[in-house]
This record gives sequence, structure tokens and C-alpha cells, in this order.
Amino acid sequence: MKQNLTFTPPVIASTESKMNVEAFDASVDAFENHEYLKSFYALLDYINGDFRTKYGNIQGNEFKIPHGSIIVHIKLDDEKISITAPFVALPEKGRIPLLRQVAGLNFNAMDLAMIYLKDNRLYFEYSCPIELLNPYKMYYIFEEICRTGDKYDDEFETKFNAERICEPKVTPYNPENIDNIYNALQLSCQECLDAVKYFEPARKYGYIWNIIDTTMMKFMYFAHPQGQLLNDMQKAIREMDRDDLPLPEITAHGKAVIEKLQQMPKEKLAEDLYYIETFIPNKRRSNLQNIQENFEESYKKISAYMDADDYMTACVMMLYKFYEMYYYNNLQEDVNKVVAKAMKKASAKPWEEAAPILYEAMEAIMKDELDDDDDEEEEDTEGGAGFDMNQYMQNIQAMQQQMMQNMQQAMGGNNMQNYLQQVQLLQQQMMSGQLSVDEYTQKVQELAAKSFGN
Repeated sequence: MKQNLTFTPPVIASTESKMNVEAFDASVDAFENHEYLKSFYALLDYINGDFRTKYGNIQGNEFKIPHGSIIVHIKLDDEKISITAPFVALPEKGRIPLLRQVAGLNFNAMDLAMIYLKDNRLYFEYSCPIELLNPYKMYYIFEEICRTGDKYDDEFETKFNAERICEPKVTPYNPENIDNIYNALQLSCQECLDAVKYFEPARKYGYIWNIIDTTMMKFMYFAHPQGQLLNDMQKAIREMDRDDLPLPEITAHGKAVIEKLQQMPKEKLAEDLYYIETFIPNKRRSNLQNIQENFEESYKKISAYMDADDYMTACVMMLYKFYEMYYYNNLQEDVNKVVAKAMKKASAKPWEEAAPILYEAMEAIMKDELDDDDDEEEEDTEGGAGFDMNQYMQNIQAMQQQMMQNMQQAMGGNNMQNYLQQVQLLQQQMMSGQLSVDEYTQKVQELAAKSFGN
């Protein structure tokens, strides 16, 4: 093993959190002042400032917010809040094993919300008096519903043939992205297996463990899989951290996961590659201090390896910490720019060239010397990557504003249904990369002029 692992730009270039900490503080203050509705609205603004207008009714007392393949229904009145989320319908056969699993979720995975069976359908439900809308509690309730529902509907469908009650609204990756992710996966898996083969004769299971776990998290970084593949990868990464098994057994299982990934047909891989809207983030919001604390012990060891000219060990450790950071965090953009730029520059370089590049990035994080200058930022053209989630959300907002304006013009009713269908098609083309923002805007304007006149 003579060189650093290759770098693949992610299909979603930025996942920086949209959470507004000031809005959460306002929610807590309002709750303590017994302004319960105000507190709840501020909580929604904390999660995403667009949710109230995008998913709420005019009265502001009902919301239908999608999260993956479930939709969370929220109803408020002067006395209580009611939350329901359709989950899955029972299959014709194999109901008992599924219901056993659900009972286990109610006892072990759910603390406040519960899963109920009604007319052969399973629903998440929770309600409480409005005086008990503590923002900390409510966020936790939404989190456990979203986390459990989005994970287990795929698993129950795969294992028990359960049927989703709500079909998720997804936008598949375009063919170019799928091709590039598949090719990058093949290369990454082969690099990993070659490294395992290199270290196995010397029984260096620590290196083997590190390379395998890094490869799994690297795939999660550049592909952002969804569905059952996401569940399987999260389970595989958890299994790598088991402390009740010998390390050789853990690495053997990890190696089998990498081999299975490499053998996955492109068509099967593509089934779980898509964009989807979420209510509660599946990763935590990054914080520089937390990142520094997480890096601290590794940074000391890596510095020692750099001083000893052990560049291979230093690179292996740094890549692991960087991909681990992305795996657990919606990463702030100043850190993301520094790390992504370094990993791209160090890609496939000899250890002695790659190590100083990666170390400079880690040192910048540890010393809080992050450069916000965008002059050197290069546009990623590899792999069809570079989809910016913040830009995506701005595009959606612009689309909605355009639609509202056109709908107001069209109150007379000329071709409204046909117009909306064509706008939705254009939206899907924009999100899948077939249209640029400018092209989308121009086509919407042309369609509005054609449908409703100037």
C-alpha cells in the first residue's frame, strides 16, 4: 500500500445545518412565559424557518411535514396538540413476527410516542395538553417518530412485505451521478480490499479495521444512500465498533460487507440513490469546539507520527477522523471547505505528499484558523457531484413564490391543472440536474406567459 485513498466529491456538496439556535432560545423563553403557541411556532422555526409557510395551513393550527417515507401530521388547538404519522399496513402473511417487532419498538425504541394498530394499519401517535409543549420534549418526540418511522418502514417492507401507507416523494439521482457513484464505489472497495490483503500477512488488524471503517463512511459521504441500503450501512458501521468480539472477527465481517458492496449491481444500487425531504435532521449540527474535542487525542498521536515520518499511519488516521466527522455531523461550511479541499488535493498521492496536506487541514481545525476566502474554491465537476443543499432549498422557495404569483393571476382558472403538472415536471428536472436554475426560471416564466398571458 503505497499511496493515499482516492477522494470522490459528494453528490450533495453541502449539508450545513439549517437550524436556528436563536429560534430555539425564543421557543424556551415563550414556553416559560406560558406563550405556548408562540413557543411551538419558534420550535418549528428552529428546525427549519420555511416549515410553517411550506407545510402549514393558513390558520397555523395544522401542519403536514414529510420526513423520508412518513408524513408527520400536527394539529393544535387551545387545549392540546395531537401528532400522528402513518407508518405501514400489515401484510397478508407474516403479521405476527412484524407485530412482535413493533411491540419491541414501543418498549425499547419509543419513550413518549407510541405505535398503534388501527384497521390493519400502524400509526405513530402522541398527544398532550398545550401547557406541556416543552420545546426540549417536543423536539425529542418528533425525533423519535421520524427516526423510527424512516428506518423501520424500509426494514418491515424488506423483511415482512409490509406496505407503506405514504409513498415517499423522492427525486432519483440522474444517470450521470449514478454511473459516477457506482464507479467510485468500485474503486473504493478495490482500494480497501487491496489494503486488507497488504496488511493481513502481518496480522495488522488495527490498520485493517481503520481502512474498512473509513471506506464504509467514505461511501456514505459521497453517495448519501437512502432506504434499506442506508439502514444496512449504518448497521455495518455500528458492528465495526463492537467490543464483545475479537478484532479479527470484526474485520472479517467488515471485509464481507465491502465485498458485498462491490458486487452490488448498478441497478440495485440506484434503487436507494435519491434526494428526499426530511423533518428532523438525521445528523447532529456541527460545532467547532465539539469537533476539536473529538479530534484532540487523535491529533496528538498524528502529530507524533508526522514527527516520526510515519506518513502512512498519519494519513490513515486522519482520513478516518475526517470521514467520521462527516458521518456524524451536518458539517458547518467553514470546516467543510478546508477538509474537502485537502482530501481532494491529497487524493491518491504518495503518503509523504498526502500527509502534510491532510495535516494542515487538521491543524487549521485544531487552531481555529479556518480560511473563509472563496477565491481558491474550485468548482467540482467530477462524478456529477456538487449538489448544494442550501441552493436547492433556495430554488424550491423561488419556485413556490413563482407558483403563488401565477396562481393568483390564474384565479379565473385557465389551464391551472396542466400548468401545475408542467411546473412539477420542471422542478423534478431541476433537482435531478437536467436543468440549471436559470433554465428552470426561464421555462417557468415562458410556461406562465403561455398559460395565463402577460
